[in-house]
Amino acid sequence: MAKGYIYIMTNPALKDMVKIGYAADVETRRQQLSTTALPYGYEIYAIYETPGKLEDKKLHKMIDNLNPDLRVTPKREFYILSPEDAFELLEAIATISGTKDKLKRVKNVQSKQTVKRPPVNFTKCGIPKGAELIYVDDPSVKAIVVSDRKVQYNDEITSLSAIAGAIKGGSVAGPSFFTYNGELVADIAHRTQWKDWE
Repeated sequence: MAKGYIYIMTNPALKDMVKIGYAADVETRRQQLSTTALPYGYEIYAIYETPGKLEDKKLHKMIDNLNPDLRVTPKREFYILSPEDAFELLEAIATISGTKDKLKRVKNVQSKQTVKRPPVNFTKCGIPKGAELIYVDDPSVKAIVVSDRKVQYNDEITSLSAIAGAIKGGSVAGPSFFTYNGELVADIAHRTQWKDWE
């Protein structure tokens, strides 16, 4: 019987979730999955060599029996588990069956992907329309919030980054150069809109 692998994969776009599946060639499967609609590629977290096909179905059934709420959607292979917890399940099975040598945590050979935070959204940051944002290096430079992402400056609708870039020269992150009520807009975003991205 041809050997295959149960794999645990992660994706930066799927926070607090893993994909547990089966493949004869895990890297090929990773590449196939990485062409789906998600903005980031999958990363292989662990593989467990099995003697036959579709051994992952037994693991799926075991997880479903332990806690059916962990599976995101019936008949899909996504689970609300950290990769460490998923690995511990495989490790327990490998230890009990005496096949620990078949289990490997994979060091990702793919380039490490960083998840970009979304642009600052003033509403999500609790900064209302009409709010005055002040440039840190020159308090006379003021921008007025007109929408979720745009400000008015010198009778022009623009962005904080465009204003700061024009002043400083080059490409800069505008929210790091403007304050609202004495606090940097970037710090407000970290505390509010981006708190789950940290």
